Amino acid sequence: MRKMLISALLLLIAAIAVLFLYTYRWNIIHPNKSHSFHIDGYERSFIYHVPKHIHPNPKLVIVYHGSKLKSFMMQILTGHEFDLLADKNQDAIIVYPQGYMGNWNDGRKSSPFPAKQLNIDDVTFTKQLINYFEEQYHINTSQVYAVGFSNGGQMAFRLATSQPGLFAAYATIGSTLPAPENNLFAGHHQQAVSIILINGQQDGIVPYNGGEITLDGKSYGMAESAPVTAAYWRDAAGATEISTVQFGHTATQTNYYNKDNQKKVSFVTIKDGGHNIPNRNFRIYIPLLGYINKDVDAPLVIWDFFFKDPIYLSHGK
Repeated sequence: MRKMLISALLLLIAAIAVLFLYTYRWNIIHPNKSHSFHIDGYERSFIYHVPKHIHPNPKLVIVYHGSKLKSFMMQILTGHEFDLLADKNQDAIIVYPQGYMGNWNDGRKSSPFPAKQLNIDDVTFTKQLINYFEEQYHINTSQVYAVGFSNGGQMAFRLATSQPGLFAAYATIGSTLPAPENNLFAGHHQQAVSIILINGQQDGIVPYNGGEITLDGKSYGMAESAPVTAAYWRDAAGATEISTVQFGHTATQTNYYNKDNQKKVSFVTIKDGGHNIPNRNFRIYIPLLGYINKDVDAPLVIWDFFFKDPIYLSHGK
């Protein structure tokens, strides 16, 4: 009996060690840099990855985490693919800012987050991030991009609405616009922006077909459907469909483009997708977040949308 207990304990320790190495293997070899600011009396921190041989005047990609997460968790949930793509191209810095108490002050009226209740100034935080990397790394300020997952995607929507010229393009995963009665910017004239939206039809937290968002027994208000959200940004850009791309039998990317203002909008819908970030490097199933699609590599799709000429969209990938 004692031998069995010892064997079981050793097996458990080995499993924990393997899980730890699988999850944190990147950061063991590539430690993050970090910094913080004080804004309105609150310390705001962020971690970031700089390729070893970074080109002059690099691009900047800011990646906003989801609700109740830490910045380093967003690195893990994306499989470090943004970091890997930056290393491959040597022309971009990847930043993972930390939301106040794990959340962002997004554009929804109904939100129980302390960030919302205290009206934390995440817009100023974002602007200071950009200024910091302009001063320290001489980034190209016309090549700054925003990626957001869940609550981070809601933050990207707020930035695209209130600061449309701050970023060259936006990307959201597992996020939809608030319904008009829940939208701080309802009736606001939306300027054209380039944006890609990725949504799973089986998302159990942010309903693909719209409705009330609830989590841990708390309501976050009513939300638009994913197709209505995509149509909103397409109409704002004045973009028309130029192509569709299939990912296996489970996902479709529909691409829109306006050649006059050069704005592009893309909508990726995943039939079996849950509330997660499908990618090739991190595939630990988390029951609350649902099934992880195997056909779509979200970070790579976003990277291509950001940095490839829109003409490629008309010919597929």
